[in-house]
Amino acid sequence: MRGAENDEPEMSFRRGYQQGAIDIFLAIERCLDPATREVLQAWIEKDVSMWRVKAMLGHPPNWRLNMIAGPRSAARPLGGLDLRYAAGAGL
Repeated sequence: MRGAENDEPEMSFRRGYQQGAIDIFLAIERCLDPATREVLQAWIEKDVSMWRVKAMLGHPPNWRLNMIAGPRSAARPLGGLDLRYAAGAGL
């Protein structure tokens, strides 16, 4: 008997991504300031949840997370992240 949810690899990945985000949030929520906590909670409950069911979105929505990071300057394009460790840097 097939379950209510699609068990294709993509949907399984999306379920795992959402569950991982929830687990990380639960682990760190008490260390966050209230504004950051609200943004992360909204990201999980609204953005990631919608991304999970809308297969047309090819990647997780990160626009709400960018609100936490704030504006990027030209000198620090990745918000102070060491470019040696940025995904795809130097490839």
